[in-house]
Amino acid sequence: MGWNPGLWDEWPGGYAAVVRSVAGGTPFVMQWSVGARREAEPGTDAWLLRQGGSHGIIGHGVVLTRPYEDVHFTDPRRTAMFVEVSFDSMVVEDDRLPRDVLEVVVPEVAWRFQFRSGNRVGREPNERLHDLWRQVTSGD
Repeated sequence: MGWNPGLWDEWPGGYAAVVRSVAGGTPFVMQWSVGARREAEPGTDAWLLRQGGSHGIIGHGVVLTRPYEDVHFTDPRRTAMFVEVSFDSMVVEDDRLPRDVLEVVVPEVAWRFQFRSGNRVGREPNERLHDLWRQVTSGD
């Protein structure tokens, strides 16, 4: 799932406040657009990819719902598909898992061509993402 703060930056209290809350043990649950996608399943990992400069993974969550239709986030005359996501681990943008590392360790994913609505990650690449994320969040 991609986040470009130049296009949307309406985290309650700001992104850093959400990161602090999650670090304190409170998962952050929110609606996230998956565009026209209908295949996201509850329990699927949701990786939050910072876009628009400073590219890299800045969060992990779990999809809670199947995709459902709701009002589009930028045009109330349209609809889009959404899921509820529970973010359980987030870092400030400076501590992100950089795109250049992702391209080397998880080359199966086209890190330069990600949509805000996200893309599916295969089982083995996802396991490597979990390993990398543990390193980022443990401070190793």
